[in-house]
Amino acid sequence: MSKNLNKSIFLLFCGAMLIIACSKETSFESGAGLGAAAGTLKDSAGNCQGISVMGSYVVDSTLTDSNYLVVTATITNGGIYKIYSDTANGYWFKDSSYILTTGTQTFKLKGYGKPILPLTSVFTIYFNTSYCLINVTATGTPSSGGGTTATSPSGDYFPTTTGSNWMYTDLTGDSLKVLCSNYIATVGSKTYKVFISDHGDTSVYRKDSLQGNYYAYGTFASDSRLIEYKFLDDKVALNSFWETDTLSTSSFGVPATYKIRFTIDAKNTQYTINGNVLDSVIKVRQEVLLQQSPGLFTIIPSGTTYSYYAKKIGLVWLDSPNYTPAQALKIKRWMIY
Repeated sequence: MSKNLNKSIFLLFCGAMLIIACSKETSFESGAGLGAAAGTLKDSAGNCQGISVMGSYVVDSTLTDSNYLVVTATITNGGIYKIYSDTANGYWFKDSSYILTTGTQTFKLKGYGKPILPLTSVFTIYFNTSYCLINVTATGTPSSGGGTTATSPSGDYFPTTTGSNWMYTDLTGDSLKVLCSNYIATVGSKTYKVFISDHGDTSVYRKDSLQGNYYAYGTFASDSRLIEYKFLDDKVALNSFWETDTLSTSSFGVPATYKIRFTIDAKNTQYTINGNVLDSVIKVRQEVLLQQSPGLFTIIPSGTTYSYYAKKIGLVWLDSPNYTPAQALKIKRWMIY
């Protein structure tokens, strides 16, 4: 499974991504009359030319000048350049400046942020249209971070106990692991548990078990607003539904208004998934409704996703049959604390 597909699937893991504890710069530094540099991270054979990891990466420790990557790139035209990584496990790398000389040379990408959990993260390094992958390992023991203490299963449909973890397989048989960490994220008066995948991607959730409501906090599509939305309600009747507020996005430069509808398609149903016989499953249909005119919304079939939640286990199946290509995630094994 590619790293980008892993990320896409994890975004589908209730539809939200929240970047925790950092705000990284994404714009080019600019200079009057300076053009963009041209170049590549790869050699003439299309192979990555080399990336070295420098420094020690320790959980809860903010990265310093000793934490950086040495990246080899070939410059074919001088100008302003930016070589950078994505964010994984709470930190990232970046270097930008102006270069006059052409040819193959090395660049120092400074580290920013701090590791959240002790794991090996896969970073994608970008320069112009080229990219390469590098593993960086963080060590140490996470602090409590205000997190909750692990307890016995509550019997709900989305456990958030620290240390609980789930292993999923996709349509090709590749796997994705998701862990409920001991970290929390606080937004206003609300507290969310931080979930992290084995690629360092994070997402946050909270629940009101007494009321049967489960919430995520993040964004949909390219809407820049962070919102809380309910992704599951285990007390409502079959065929009941609820919707988010109207949201905004842009497709190929064309603005659009839409909302997400969640409908209970099945309750207390049995499914066999990857050889696991699961009872008391709730199936939720998630649809994208695009506004055609004020007050008139139309369902976009390609955006429909089905989520299946098993009692005392959580998400057990995520199915997007109308995506191109189709995507699915099925539970392989789980451990609930």
